[in-house]
Amino acid sequence: MSDKRGMETVALVPPMRRLPGAWRIDLPAGAWAIVGIYATMLIGVALAVPFPNWIDELGHFSMIRAQYDAPALFPDWSVYRMLDVADLSRWSAEPNYINHPALYYLLLAPLFALSADPLLFRLVNMAMAVGALLLMLVAVRRRFGADAVSPVWFAFAAAAFPKAAVVGGAINNDNLAMLAAAGLFAGVMGMPGAVWWLLAGLAVAGWTKLTAFVALSAVVGCWLALRLMRGEVRWGDPLIRCAGAGVVIGAAPYLVTLARTGQVVWVHAATWYVPPGERAALDFPGFAAHFFRMLAHKWPAAEGAFPLWVVVGLLALMAGTAVLGARARVVRLPVLAYGFGIGVLLAVHLIFGWRSFVALGDLTIAQARYYHVLWPGVALGLAAGMTAAERRWRPAPWILATPMAMMTLAGAALIVAL
Repeated sequence: MSDKRGMETVALVPPMRRLPGAWRIDLPAGAWAIVGIYATMLIGVALAVPFPNWIDELGHFSMIRAQYDAPALFPDWSVYRMLDVADLSRWSAEPNYINHPALYYLLLAPLFALSADPLLFRLVNMAMAVGALLLMLVAVRRRFGADAVSPVWFAFAAAAFPKAAVVGGAINNDNLAMLAAAGLFAGVMGMPGAVWWLLAGLAVAGWTKLTAFVALSAVVGCWLALRLMRGEVRWGDPLIRCAGAGVVIGAAPYLVTLARTGQVVWVHAATWYVPPGERAALDFPGFAAHFFRMLAHKWPAAEGAFPLWVVVGLLALMAGTAVLGARARVVRLPVLAYGFGIGVLLAVHLIFGWRSFVALGDLTIAQARYYHVLWPGVALGLAAGMTAAERRWRPAPWILATPMAMMTLAGAALIVAL
């Protein structure tokens, strides 16, 4: 199927022929260098950061151990506890607040038959993160070549999500969610078997993390709606059927939890409960202001390392560049769809955070890393904008690339070194 306007023809879904060649990783040296730097950062995190880190690592590791001891497809989260940090072969009395579906934990549980060393689990997570980056790169390279989107700039943008290396070198289900997001992005980019990439991406996201499922479902819904409006797909097409199947499969664990508990996700209220006398006095506008300040505060890899106005300025510059990139018709639909996904996730995130604050006094909901699964579409817009700007003035992309790099783990290491 193609969209013809004037002399220009844009393949909306690349040909399905020559499958072996489709898997050839044909990337320029600059893109490979970025992948190497990214993998090196992840290995550094895995080796250097003491276990457990501060991003729920003990909770995830404990849940993997529990699933190794007694696998459960639909677990009762209220019965699980944390492992003893001083002796990881023993259970403590501390309850485990993890409430995610079972897939990530079931997949990693067999590793305990080899070793109980957290480093092994960190390295497997690192492989997921690097694999996600490579899958996105291959999809973009196949879809655009080097014309509308420079593979080097896309490699940089895709790897420059600030928390990517921090989480990628740790035990965290965000890494499986990102692998699902990369698979879904490959489907949107028209990789061979695109319908199955979409199905798998939605299904795995749903069975991994609710925020990822909500965000990616919104992306696919918007992307398909836009293509329906343009007449590129019709109701009943395999693309729509497989996307629908992915949503149904991905929603299954939340439907089971809803039937059991009356809630879409189980929440260990005691973990997040703040006594009324210690709670902040915030109405909804005040909470919303705090929520967005915290998202900006948590955006850099080194949280709080930059003044708020610097982070907000960079986010505005990135948004402007992505909008510039979306002027290229070949990337417009996916960039718009991912932008819609960001809006939906922000709204759901804000409302859930407000309800948690009202019920429990909790102010920890705002987490920038939840938006990593939507980053492929942002990176696509950024790379298209940087590619277009480079053609007009060669140094132009560096005006954006330099502050973006400073927000990452590499930038944080440089700040510490200086």
